[in-house]
Amino acid sequence: MREHDGQPFDPLLDRLTSCLQSFEDWGTFRDGAKAAAVVALLFRREGALYIPFVARRHDLPSHAGQVGLPGGRVREGESAWRAASREVQEEIGVPAADLVPLGAGPPLYAAVTNFSVVPFVAWLPAPDPRFRPDPRELDGVLEVPLTHLLDEAAWQANHPWPGPNLPIAGGVIWGLTARLLADLLPAIGAAWRPRP
Repeated sequence: MREHDGQPFDPLLDRLTSCLQSFEDWGTFRDGAKAAAVVALLFRREGALYIPFVARRHDLPSHAGQVGLPGGRVREGESAWRAASREVQEEIGVPAADLVPLGAGPPLYAAVTNFSVVPFVAWLPAPDPRFRPDPRELDGVLEVPLTHLLDEAAWQANHPWPGPNLPIAGGVIWGLTARLLADLLPAIGAAWRPRP
């Protein structure tokens, strides 16, 4: 069993790590695309597992009002994980050093924007975390229970949102974020609900 700061990992985290690609050797970005990285950050609140999502401000010139995972562009010479953890710190106020990377999902290419995005999964061991959204970019942080994300019946495929979407308190998860989650959630669900 792995340890973090001398403490044994929760068995869930060990199982999840084995269901994901290595956070250091996850693959490559698509040639010619803009590189980006995001983080599905698991944490516990009152015994339940959650993932924080960012609610982008409605007055931004791009992606206004959208709900997504914290993350952003990978800078020249920066590793994908370093970029993702830096963005978590900048966007929601969680120090990059507090994140425990568990692994990555497959990179996804968004042809409309020419972004190649790798999604990471990380653990935030801090009890009862408090998020501080960057007011220059965000209206807030939405804490979504893992049980809601894994509830297939909660996902919809109706208008006005194209493709699968998930209504949550404070917004709707759709588009690229929904596509990234479609790849990550089966691994997270398999680790969370192991076979007997």
